[in-house]
This record gives sequence, structure tokens and C-alpha cells, in this order.
Amino acid sequence: MKKTKARSRKNPKKDPVKPKPVHPWRLCPYGRHSVVTHELHIPPSKKHPDGIVVPRHFHCANNPSHKDQLYPNEINDIADQHFSDLKGKPCSLPLGFGRVGRKYDDFIAGWTQYWNEILNPSEPLDPNIVKALVATESSFIANKMANSKKPNSARGLTQITNDTLRQRQRRN
Repeated sequence: MKKTKARSRKNPKKDPVKPKPVHPWRLCPYGRHSVVTHELHIPPSKKHPDGIVVPRHFHCANNPSHKDQLYPNEINDIADQHFSDLKGKPCSLPLGFGRVGRKYDDFIAGWTQYWNEILNPSEPLDPNIVKALVATESSFIANKMANSKKPNSARGLTQITNDTLRQRQRRN
């Protein structure tokens, strides 16, 4: 009698795709984001006719898009917890911008390392290149706008436009 392998009843085409692993610095798993402690207003009910306010503690919530997204509070938490002790920071020269020319060195080193580890490019991005880009594009002025009269004007440290941001979002 010939032995046959038992066939799996699972249909590989219908199995859900497992999400990509998330970086160890992240606070929440793929497709979720961190929510800081805040007050939650509960509407009136029979038990609490005037409503009630309760503390809602830190938790992970589903992203509306179900994709992986970084929200501002998690960006700041990651930077605060992991960036100050990193090796591989950009050149400490202020590039002619005084103290502000060193202001973002930890941030540049941290996010360059983060994205190199997430994307695993064949040639990793160099933090010195990012620092030179920031110096060239915005002179290290975080809220700089190229032209405040144009709604799609380039803005921020790396001078990204709304159109560029939308194109990147469509590709990913």
C-alpha cells in the first residue's frame, strides 16, 4: 500500500498575507499606531446620566488604512528613546550654520538607520548625505516654506511638496 501525503485543506491563495515585521523600535505592531494617554468622554447613559470622563491609557489602535503608518507621537517617542546614543551620526561640523547646523544630527542618524534597516537597500543611505540635503534645502529651518503664497510650496527640512507626498503615498 502506497503512503500519500495528507493534503492541506488550506487554500494558499486565500490565506491572509502575514504583515512584514516591524522595526524593534516601534511601539505597536504592523497596521497599528500608538495612542497616548488621554481623557475619554463617555456620553450620558442610564448609569451615568451626566456622562463621565475617564482616563484612556496608552494603547495600540488600528490604522484606518490598515497599512503601517508612523504618527507624530510615535515618531517623537522613538527619537527620544533611541537616537541620542547611536553611533554613525553625521559629521559634527555645523556646515556654516552655527549651532543649528548640529541640531538635527541625532534625528538624522536615527531615522537614516531606521529606514536603512526597514528598507534594507543594497547601498544604505549615508547620514552625511541627508545632513547635506537638509543644509542645502532648508538651511536647518524646520518650518521653512519655499514660497508661502503657493499652496503646494516645498516645506520642511527636506523641502517636500504636497504633490511629492501624494505620489509617494500612491506608490506605497
